[in-house]
Amino acid sequence: MHQTSQKINLRQERDFGEKLNATFHFIKANFKPLFRAILLYVTPVALLAGIFSGLYQARLFQSITGNGDYKTYGEFSFFQQITSLNYIVMLFFSMLGYIMVSLVVYSFMVVYMDSEEEVSPAAVWEHVKANMVQAIYAGIGLGIVCFFGFFLLGFGLYLGVVCSVFFMVMIREETGVVESIERCFYLVKHNWWATFGFLIVVGIIQGMIGWLGALPAGLVSILRMFEIPGTDSDVLLVVTNTIASIFAIFVSTISMVAVGFQYFHLVEQKDGIGWMEQVNLIGKRDSNTFNNEGDF
Repeated sequence: MHQTSQKINLRQERDFGEKLNATFHFIKANFKPLFRAILLYVTPVALLAGIFSGLYQARLFQSITGNGDYKTYGEFSFFQQITSLNYIVMLFFSMLGYIMVSLVVYSFMVVYMDSEEEVSPAAVWEHVKANMVQAIYAGIGLGIVCFFGFFLLGFGLYLGVVCSVFFMVMIREETGVVESIERCFYLVKHNWWATFGFLIVVGIIQGMIGWLGALPAGLVSILRMFEIPGTDSDVLLVVTNTIASIFAIFVSTISMVAVGFQYFHLVEQKDGIGWMEQVNLIGKRDSNTFNNEGDF
């Protein structure tokens, strides 16, 4: 099925406001096919992240309120290990969820730019499948480095902003991990503060929207702390945390699309690929016009 609306030009320099407007315009114009792809490929991971988050919260409440009936030290030690294991598994699936939504969103943008047809989940999956393994180990590695680097005079923050376009570079330019990181440094050089500011504003907007999804889980947690009758169910805590986690991962689509537009803006600013493509198209049109003129 052909796209009925005029396609958005991704390869274009945009100022701050234009990138913000383009982000929400792109999501609105492609909501159904984009949501379909995210639903298929991200929901299973987000669901696992939510379930383990709920289980961790439930056990944490048991520990805080002293409701865990431990008869021996060994039983208490086992509980602590299970809680720690839950936390690690929750972190893993949460990080995997954000990696998957990154892969889906950026693959969607690549297919959208390269095809005149409406983007299908199958076309998105081809890009996701080709980059999944590399993206997972690179994403986890970069996440760990940025986290510990944050305590080294903010180096992690600097690296996090630089590598914010990492997945977009890897998928669009089909580069390896090292080449993608080098490309990130090249693109963000002299644009760090502009990129940082843009990400902060988008993050605030995303956070305000994401707060709605976290509200039920937060309310249940507060009511449970005050021991309100009917809120002591672990199932209720798991369900609300699962919904909150899935919603948070889905809402992160906003920042992913915004980073995609920031990437294309930086590429145009540094390399002018879109401008050169326009020049080539003009040359081809002029050549075709000349060839079709015939004899006078």
